[in-house]
Amino acid sequence: MNTEPLKTGRSTGMDDSNADEVAEIAQALDRWYTLLGRQFGPLSRPQRRMLGLLSRETPVRVGDLGEQLGLTTAGTTRMLDKLESLGYAARSRAAHSDQRQVFVMLTPSGEQALREAEAVFLGRVHSMLGGLSATERVALVHILRRLNYQADVQPSPTDSTPFGR
Repeated sequence: MNTEPLKTGRSTGMDDSNADEVAEIAQALDRWYTLLGRQFGPLSRPQRRMLGLLSRETPVRVGDLGEQLGLTTAGTTRMLDKLESLGYAARSRAAHSDQRQVFVMLTPSGEQALREAEAVFLGRVHSMLGGLSATERVALVHILRRLNYQADVQPSPTDSTPFGR
């Protein structure tokens, strides 16, 4: 396996002293993303993200859910159709409000599927971190917290919404 950083030859807008480091970090993150896999027990990666969001705030408007996940209306609807057919999510309209607004919430089956998916996901992460010392894991946690904080406060280069939303 080649561990040399990829030289893209493209200008990144940063000085050349950081370009190789950034390329190496990007390559490592991309490899991690691939190694984690696309299926976590009963859920795909995007389904796990959607149910995870529903587990934190439910019920949520379908439009808000799609926006938070960075999905189009059509993409949100397709995923909800699948999750609803599996019994993992349920859509409804509030009785005394704008009937055009559709809300979605996690079902008990969805909670169980999410627990199973999280166990698979965390097991894979644990396995991948096995070669790190306790000190290295603590350092990684600090770096990831800092990156998450920056993503929440820094505008995305592609639009005006924060990263990670």
